[in-house]
Formats: sequence, structure tokens, C-alpha cells
Amino acid sequence: MPGTLQIPYSTPYETGLKQLHAVGQKAETPDGSIFRYAQMGATLGVANKLYQSSLPVDNWRTILHTVALAVGDTEISFNDDGTAFVANEAAGGTIIAEETADLGHIYRVKSNIATASNETIMQLEDGVTVQVAVAVDTANVLTFIKNPWKDVLITPTAATTAGYAGIPRVVIAIAAYGWLQTRGPASCLIETDTSALLVGNGVHSSLDVAGAVSLHDEVATEIDVAHLGFCLNTAPTADFGHIFLQIE
Repeated sequence: MPGTLQIPYSTPYETGLKQLHAVGQKAETPDGSIFRYAQMGATLGVANKLYQSSLPVDNWRTILHTVALAVGDTEISFNDDGTAFVANEAAGGTIIAEETADLGHIYRVKSNIATASNETIMQLEDGVTVQVAVAVDTANVLTFIKNPWKDVLITPTAATTAGYAGIPRVVIAIAAYGWLQTRGPASCLIETDTSALLVGNGVHSSLDVAGAVSLHDEVATEIDVAHLGFCLNTAPTADFGHIFLQIE
């Protein structure tokens, strides 16, 4: 996957069922706006609303390690704990060896075979190898997280349940591919807020309207919601407004 593609202004409006780039591919338009190539989840996408990564799977978190790892290994066997992987579902995701003695190494996954008998063999990215041997032991556990731009979903009517993924400029069909904006001037639905969103005000995901943004108030119920960007003008309410995205 190239580092950052240089793309024309028209590319972020392109979408389709055929995958053209690696999921998560970073791209930049001439004005410095940044986009990520993403795959939509199981619900039809909506243009100019905020999306997040897929929900972390509980059965893939802090899972007992079942096959010993040796330094130099290029694959990791992961126990799915009952939530099976389809082939290459793990591509672009990451595995962490959580135990302190295992030093918390993180490995990016290139591909995986479909789950068989609850075990999924994950091939690491080219040139990436296991750095610390990990024995099979009740204390040794692994956690897997999907690629942040695979199976994205609209932010909920509450605090986000995963990290921000970005804002699409067009409708992306179910399981189709397209671009999510992560930095630069963008359009997004503005929540009806008791406090006006003034030029320069910070914004975060709305806690009341799916896919919308609201004022980043530093109050007890909202202080832990991640910063998203800031208003480029005094924003309308319940309509679309200009914000400058700062996801990355």
C-alpha cells in the first residue's frame, strides 16, 4: 500500500462495489485535505454524516493464546472464541500481545484464512515478524481489532462506540467502497444545540443525532468525547455546516 496517494478533487466522489485500493489507503487532494479508502458496513451509507469504525468484537478481546509464537514467525494463530472470521476479514487489522511480559507488541495483519475449529491463521504484513516469543499460558492473551476503515458505521445517538473514521461526500452502498474525509474543510450535519456553534468552536460527535456533530462542551457528560474539528463559520442548526476536520 503506497504511503499517501495524490488525488484530484473528483476522486472523493467516486464509489463502487469493486475494491480499487487497500482499505485504509490514505489520499490527499491538492489543498491538503486527507481521505481514507473505506468499506461501508451492513447499512446503506449517508452522505455528509460522521462515521466511526466497526464495533470491537468482545470475542476477539483478551483471548487466551493457543499456539506458541517463536521469534521470526510470520503468522499468528488466533482463537476466535466463537465469532468466526471469513477469509481476509482481518486484513489491515492489528493484533496485540497484551501481557506485560510479552511487551505489548503490535502486529499488522496482511491476510487470514477462514476460521476452522475456532482457529484463524493470520499472515503478518510482508517483512513483519514476531519479536518476542509467547508461550501458551493462562496469562498470555491476544486482542485483535479490525482495520479502522473496514465495515464503517454511522456514529450513534450516544457516545461513539469506536474511533472516528471520517465523513463520506457521497452515498456509499452496503459493503461498497469509497472515500471518507479525515482532515480539511468538510460538510456535516449539525445538531440542534442549546449553544450556538460559532466560528472557531470545537466540535465532536453528537450525543443525540446519529451522524451529526455538536459543540465540544467541557461538561461532565461530554468532556470525554473525542475532539473532531472546528467550525469554519457560525453553523446552522439541524442543517449541514462547514467544519474543519482534524481526525488526523
